[in-house]
This record gives sequence, structure tokens and C-alpha cells, in this order.
Amino acid sequence: MSLIVPPELEYDWKAARQDIVTALRGHFENTSSERGVIGLSGGVDSSVAAYLATEALGRENVVALFLPEAGVTPTEDMDDAERVAKQIGLEPVTIEISPAVRAFTALVPGVLLKGEDGSLRHPTGYANIKARVRMILLYLQANISDKAQVIGTGDKSELLLGYNTKHGDHGVDLHPIGDLYKSQVRYLAKMVGLPENVWRKKPSPQLLKGQTAEGEIGADYVTIDRVLYYRVDERYPEQRIVEELGMPEEIVHRICRMIVQSHHKRKPPPICKIGSATINWDWRMPVE
Repeated sequence: MSLIVPPELEYDWKAARQDIVTALRGHFENTSSERGVIGLSGGVDSSVAAYLATEALGRENVVALFLPEAGVTPTEDMDDAERVAKQIGLEPVTIEISPAVRAFTALVPGVLLKGEDGSLRHPTGYANIKARVRMILLYLQANISDKAQVIGTGDKSELLLGYNTKHGDHGVDLHPIGDLYKSQVRYLAKMVGLPENVWRKKPSPQLLKGQTAEGEIGADYVTIDRVLYYRVDERYPEQRIVEELGMPEEIVHRICRMIVQSHHKRKPPPICKIGSATINWDWRMPVE
């Protein structure tokens, strides 16, 4: 895989890095927090987020958890997580999540129900258990650490597509790289000197064996990011994206549909309005 940043997504990378570091420090100061807890998977997003967190807070104030699943998490990811941790000065705590996953699936046996072809009837439900188990462990670590918050690892591409688990990897206190598209995160990883294998590997949530993000979405991230940029940042209608970028209509429509269908993941839970000071409708915390 070649490392390509579409020309429209070029950025002042030094400024982007400093802006995120400054924002991280500001968030922790404003919330009277001192430590960050982050899940380190060996992928590019968590590696960049961990790198920036240590730069902002100091390595002594960042707790990294590596949360593999036996038989699913590739050895390559384990090696990459260890390599990244060593490079940025962290000693990740490893917790193998299979016992917790088995406990939850035992409570609802139908999750592992298989069809006539032998495939799981509810793969999404089964996969989401794993993401939510990891979220529980990250928040447990934050609770037992002094003045700690959970740092997310989602990028702008995943957040816009809804390619995350609600109350799973989306259940965090802040997203430091949430305004960078996947191809931008990859390039930033290269710029700060993270291992080449980390920013060249195919992104995967590793919730199911052999799973890849690009395979499930049906397009490579350079294509995905260009469609997202022109639809969200530039507000192009779908047909204009098809015509001006020369992209297949089916792919453009699929990506744009994912933005709409995942809108609920980017919003707080709606509140049925009754009074005149409904939270998130009429009332918000005043700026002092």
C-alpha cells in the first residue's frame, strides 16, 4: 500500500500536531484531570493518539492498555503495539478479553447462533460485545487511576462513516485525532517517525477474524476520504462528486448514505421535550 494524501487533504502537519497537543492539554486542565488512559491496538490511529497524548501530558501521565482477543488479534498487532509503546516510553498493561467475551455470550446464547452455512447470524452483536468490553476496561482503569480520563482513538473518517461501536470504541472522553481523516493520520504517523509497518498496514477493528475496514466499506481510504471531504467540508452534492471526481456513483452513494445513517452516533441521546429548559434543546452549560 502506497502512502498517499490526496492534494485537497494536505495540511501544515507541524501546526496540526501542535494544535492537537495544545487542545489535549487544555481539555485536561479544564476538566481538572491529570492522566489519560488509552487503548493501544498496534494500529495507526491508536499509535498516533498515544504519541500525541504522551507529548501533551508526559509519558508518566499516560496509561496504555493492550486488550487483545485470543485467536482474533494478529501477532503482528501485538508486536506493533509493543514496538510503539517502547518508542514513546509507555509500558502497556495487557488484558486478554476472551474470558469477558465468553461471559457475556453465555448470558445471551443466541448471539452465537449460526445459520445453515455455518456463519454467525448476529456477527455485529457479537463483535460489539468486544468493543464494549474494551470500553469497560478502559473506564475501569480510569476510575482506579487518579484524575484520569479515557482518550479516544477514532479518526474523522471513522466518525463520519459510523465505523465504530456506540458505547464501545466511541465511548471516550475526547477524540484527539477526530478532525483528521484516515489518510491524514497515516501521513502524520510517518511524519512523527512511528514504525512503517503501523502506518502501512490495512486498518481493521479486529473484532472478527480477517476483518478489514476497507473490505467492509468497499473502497480504499484515499477514495473514502476524498468523498467525505467534498461531501462534508465542501458541501458538494453527491452527483457533483461523481462527475467532478470521476468516481463510481455506487461508491459515492454508499459512503454518503453511511454518513446519514450514522448521525445518531455523533449526537448525545435525544431528550423528549416537555419544559422550557430542556437539556441540549434550550439549556447548555453557560460559558463563564
